[in-house]
Amino acid sequence: MGRDAMGNVSYILSPGALYTLLGGCGLGFLALIPALPGKGPYLVHSALVLSFNVATIALALAKARDLPEERTGWRLFAAGVAVSWLGNALWLSLPLAPGAGAYLRAAAFAATPLSSAILGLAVWSWPWRGRHGHPELPILGSLVFCLSLLLLPWIGGAWGPAAGGGSPLRTFVITLCSRLVLAGGIASFLVAGDPRRLRGPLGWLLLNSCLLFLQGAFLSHSVARLDVVARSPWFALTPLITGALFMAAYTRRPAEVPAADAGQGSRLTGLLLHVPFLAVTSLVIVTTLRGRPPGPAVLLVFLLMTTALVLRQLLLQEHLAASHREMEARVRSRTLELERMQDVVLLNERLNAVVVLGAGLVHDLNKGLGSILSAAEVLRMELERRMKVSGFAVEAIIEAVERSAVLSSRVMDFSRKLQEEGEVRDLRRELGALEGILRLLVPGDVHLLLQPGREPAPVRIHTEDLKQILLNLVANARDAMPAGGTIRVAVGKESLTGETYLDVEDTGVGIPEENRARMFEPFFTTKDPGTATGLGLASVKALLDRVQGRVEVSSSLGAGTRFRLLFPAAAHA
Repeated sequence: MGRDAMGNVSYILSPGALYTLLGGCGLGFLALIPALPGKGPYLVHSALVLSFNVATIALALAKARDLPEERTGWRLFAAGVAVSWLGNALWLSLPLAPGAGAYLRAAAFAATPLSSAILGLAVWSWPWRGRHGHPELPILGSLVFCLSLLLLPWIGGAWGPAAGGGSPLRTFVITLCSRLVLAGGIASFLVAGDPRRLRGPLGWLLLNSCLLFLQGAFLSHSVARLDVVARSPWFALTPLITGALFMAAYTRRPAEVPAADAGQGSRLTGLLLHVPFLAVTSLVIVTTLRGRPPGPAVLLVFLLMTTALVLRQLLLQEHLAASHREMEARVRSRTLELERMQDVVLLNERLNAVVVLGAGLVHDLNKGLGSILSAAEVLRMELERRMKVSGFAVEAIIEAVERSAVLSSRVMDFSRKLQEEGEVRDLRRELGALEGILRLLVPGDVHLLLQPGREPAPVRIHTEDLKQILLNLVANARDAMPAGGTIRVAVGKESLTGETYLDVEDTGVGIPEENRARMFEPFFTTKDPGTATGLGLASVKALLDRVQGRVEVSSSLGAGTRFRLLFPAAAHA
């Protein structure tokens, strides 16, 4: 044991390896008990306990320095172990005979419950999450655990000699029960709230309380006097009992489970809390089958324990149902929020498409303004020369203005977001109506080929959504052909499924295999930064999902790409 570069306590052996070594010491002590003369076993026991108590106090104070958030709890932990050390020192100094000093004997007896109370206060002082939320569940869990441990020696008749023995033996058993009730009860309450806490100091303290209680119970069953208790084989549990208290301060884990460890190993640790209940139930069944059923008091406590377990399960089921309802409400709220965000993304993509259309619009508007300017110059010259105004110039101005108005209205109509439900539309007619706005997207070296087909192609979709889909796909096809080429837009029906399809095919560079799996991810783009948002194909996929449609993509490098949009079969408009 030493300190690392950060000043924290560091250890050579892992907690598991060290506790295994302590188990070996217990076996060695078991072998030595018959060979040690007189009070030799008791002296060895006392030396082990006192040594471990001193080491535990030192480690607890070290953890109080290293863990500021747990400082109060570890200081109280050290104080509780110090009181236990004082009681054990008194037992070592007192002869185990009825005539020993009454006051010193009373102080030795009182050390165990006082130490247990301080340890319980120390455990409660550690920083626990959710300590005050739904306390009825951990209370019932702690009650089932403690009653199970109480019944284990009771069913075996361990309390009979204690009840009928002398006063020192009864007091001895009661003091050991205090550790289970005070320290072990609080520890089991916190463990029932989160079973994963068993892996930290809390688990070692709970193990110490349980083993100390069981050792006292079975010692009282095997002997009737305190002066011969050291000869019992149950005395060999001493290294494991005091070692468990030492391990609580030895382990590196904090008292509370880190939030990042949520969900790890909780099923197995939760099962450990029910092991005493399962053991008690098995003993009750076995003793009953052997013709030695438990007495009325045992059955009453067993009934109380079972009732607490059933009540806990009912409350747990109610809390799970409430959590399920709350989770469903959160999912609904989150779904609505995502739908609103999707609308925002689609609107943003639509506005981006308006910007793309602006380039073609400005070009055609400039041509219209040029025509108006030329016709106006002719009119001015005629007026200056007092010539007769020609109707040709006036007609040219009117035609150019009307053409520009049509172009601007197309973009304005596209930028509006319609709220009505989608109606059944003939995809051929929609494609024909969109021909003008699609041609605005393609430059002169790109040939746009429209093939609306001959048969009706009914689909249920917003006209504006269809515009957005086509504009995104045609713009992508245009960008895939920097040296020019052909874009084919075709409409038809699948012969087998009756679905209406819309093909957008280009003769461009194609899509690499590694990009096909991600092409519909939002914000994924292979274009230069600042030239694309990565939302075009994502919006196409979202709009198709809205009408229960789907998209199939086929592409070959250097040979072009085809997007086939498939719409569910719909009745004729």
